[in-house]
Amino acid sequence: MKTDFICPKCNGHLLVGDKIIFTAITKKDKRPGIILLNSKVGDYTSILHPAFKIEKGEEVDFFCPICHASLAVPDVDEKLVKIIMVDENSDKYEIYFSGVTGEHCTYKVSDVKIEKFGEVSEKYYKYFMSRKI
Repeated sequence: MKTDFICPKCNGHLLVGDKIIFTAITKKDKRPGIILLNSKVGDYTSILHPAFKIEKGEEVDFFCPICHASLAVPDVDEKLVKIIMVDENSDKYEIYFSGVTGEHCTYKVSDVKIEKFGEVSEKYYKYFMSRKI
């Protein structure tokens, strides 16, 4: 089994090929669209429809394309998005990433380890340091 990504609300599979699929709405002017993110943790490439333009620094709300639940985690920080990753060994990780365009930070969290990725990964790291690991 290869790595998979799951909605934390409905357990639906979000990975198609090597892209994680989300529906999204920009917070600024409420434009809806679909975002495909690279499945490699720490790779910030994405694919958007040309008409779904998002400016750098713009906040985006991410949703599961299956159950339509918000993937925001306001109990941690309203700008963070959470999904579940299951690796080839069936180990599960919580994956958190920023919903702010161009704010490159991702966290891979398990019961025993926190890994951070991206040039601004220190920004939200404090939220994960208080977890019992």
